[in-house]
Amino acid sequence: MIFKIFRKSFFSRFVFRILTVLKIIQTLYIPVFQLSFLVLIVSVVTSCNPPNQDSAAKLVEVDSVSIWIQNAKNESIDLKTRKQGLYKAYQQNKFQKNDSVKNSNLSKLAYEGYQLKDSVFFLNTNREAQKLSMKLRDTFGIADTHWSYGMYYLEKELNERAYYHYYEAYKNFQIIKHEFFAGKMLYNMAIIQKDVNDYTGSEILTFQAISIFKKLKKYDDLYRCYNLLGTVFKYMQDYDKAIMYHTEALENLENVEQKGTYKESSLNNLGLVYQNKGDFKNAIAYFNKALEKSDLIIQDINLYARLIDNLAYTKFLSGDTVNVLHDYNKSLHIRDSLGYISGIITSKLHLAEFYAKYADTVKALLNAEEAHKLAKEVNNNRDVLASLLLLSNLDTKNASHYFKNYAALNDSLLTEERKIRDKFTRIRFETDEYIEKTEMLSAQKMMISIASVVAVLILSLLYFLNAQRTKNKELLFEKEQQKANEEIYSLMLKQQSSLEEGRLRERQRISEDLHDGVLGKIFGTRLALGFLNIKGDDETITKHKLYVDELQNIEKEIRTISHELKNEILSSQTDFIKIVENLLNTQSEIGSFNFKIINNKAAWDTIDNKIKINFYRIIQEAIQNINKYSKAKNVKIEFDLVNDSVYLYIEDDGVGFDSKSKSNGIGLKNMKSRVSKLNGNFDIKSAVNKGTKISIFVPVDTDNYEKSL
Repeated sequence: MIFKIFRKSFFSRFVFRILTVLKIIQTLYIPVFQLSFLVLIVSVVTSCNPPNQDSAAKLVEVDSVSIWIQNAKNESIDLKTRKQGLYKAYQQNKFQKNDSVKNSNLSKLAYEGYQLKDSVFFLNTNREAQKLSMKLRDTFGIADTHWSYGMYYLEKELNERAYYHYYEAYKNFQIIKHEFFAGKMLYNMAIIQKDVNDYTGSEILTFQAISIFKKLKKYDDLYRCYNLLGTVFKYMQDYDKAIMYHTEALENLENVEQKGTYKESSLNNLGLVYQNKGDFKNAIAYFNKALEKSDLIIQDINLYARLIDNLAYTKFLSGDTVNVLHDYNKSLHIRDSLGYISGIITSKLHLAEFYAKYADTVKALLNAEEAHKLAKEVNNNRDVLASLLLLSNLDTKNASHYFKNYAALNDSLLTEERKIRDKFTRIRFETDEYIEKTEMLSAQKMMISIASVVAVLILSLLYFLNAQRTKNKELLFEKEQQKANEEIYSLMLKQQSSLEEGRLRERQRISEDLHDGVLGKIFGTRLALGFLNIKGDDETITKHKLYVDELQNIEKEIRTISHELKNEILSSQTDFIKIVENLLNTQSEIGSFNFKIINNKAAWDTIDNKIKINFYRIIQEAIQNINKYSKAKNVKIEFDLVNDSVYLYIEDDGVGFDSKSKSNGIGLKNMKSRVSKLNGNFDIKSAVNKGTKISIFVPVDTDNYEKSL
């Protein structure tokens, strides 16, 4: 069966160069290399990237702790040297000023001391780590040290102490909401309760752990939990549930990448359930199925020996003795070579039963007595009871003595187990009380959260209503402003039209006066001069003719001017440009800049007044910004028709701004808003000391354009 108490694992954090050097030193290992090793590390680090003296010293100080810990982990080195490396790391860690790093190193050192079976070093270092964790208020560190204590006391078979520390670790992991490690602690406590026959308590804690591991999808941990439940229900003689949970363990194992020999262990557990149930056929089938793994003897020789023994014992119980003795001895030989005392005891008890059945009392007694002696030496009370019961049946002469010892030990164990279960119950009660308080606090937090959410929703609703009311007012204001803009623009157009109309009338009057008045008089004068009979020398006659011709040329010139004045060159399409020009004339005097207006294909007589009003306001806003911020000397405004859109381009050579980092002011927002309402596109490009360029495209009806053009 697999009841693997969760243990901690630590991973080294060396840079690549240090790892490379470490591998070289491990390959060419010399037992005493500490000084040269440190010198080599320093030389590698400094040769690659020379730091200043302080940082170099700190690097060696920190890395040396990790190096000595790594040295302590190296199983190829003898135990004494490994412990020396551990002590060196501990001494070096004392100089570590960073408390959090120092505390982390202490935790690693304590664990390695535990691994090297140095109880004194482990207890002292772990105690120091716990004190520092409490000083730093490092809840994880406190939980970690309790976890270490739990492992230590469990190995010493001090279940009560181990359970207490696992419980303390569980509480602290709960505080920092580290569910995964909290689940591991529940599993570890469940195993302890199973070992003291507190099956109900073990079942409860295991299900709590399962609920955590299911949520986290930790399938390897789920496998262990269901495997534990299967064994718990086997001891409770609820074999159907035991089979169900062992089967569920195997199903979770399908999602585990590193399976090892877990499957074979579960098959062995299922075989034991069927063995206890009396279904020897299925039990034998599961044991044989587990033994089908070809490399099992290499991967887990202990499990291999257990399977052989279980298979032989099941055959023995079913009445089949073929190769049973051979398999018993084979399993015993393997267990003996491994020094696996518990397995040796089991093998000898099975051999005693076998010889007893075939009336070889001497061998039966010999094996039973050896099993009893070994069980007492290792304080394995379960096997002590089994051996006493067997001896009471085999040794008729001393049967009463053995049975009396059996009854006394059984009663004392039951009493002790009851006391331990009571203590565990008290601890569970404290745990439940703690959980209840936590749940109560959680409920309070939930109520506060709900109340806060409701309050926020109400405030948000009020804010939304107020914002909506404000928005409605803004929309109404914008509508009125739009109407006012249109009226203002109409008045501007009327004013411009009146001016143009007056100008046209005046030009027409001048044209008529020139044509009908001045031109007629000149014409009459020229005719009169032409009919004069001038007498004189040739020079006088020539001059007379020249003056008559010059009068005719003057007539032509006046006629041309008169016709041009009568042409309507100032049509309504120039009105908008004139308005813009008037705006720039006024603003250029304020801002002291030169301007240029270019109108390419934009026929303003066909463009909707809404577009002209918004374009005028955009130009007005842009010119105001130029006067306020730009300090421009030259401004260009261009109108055009591009791809079914009226195009407005505004450019200045001012100081500009960073358009990426600067937030938009209200002026730019208004421009964008106006363009957006016209379903157009707005683009602005600017950079510091490179001026500003604004491009606007607004769609228009091109059919009207074509007709107008």
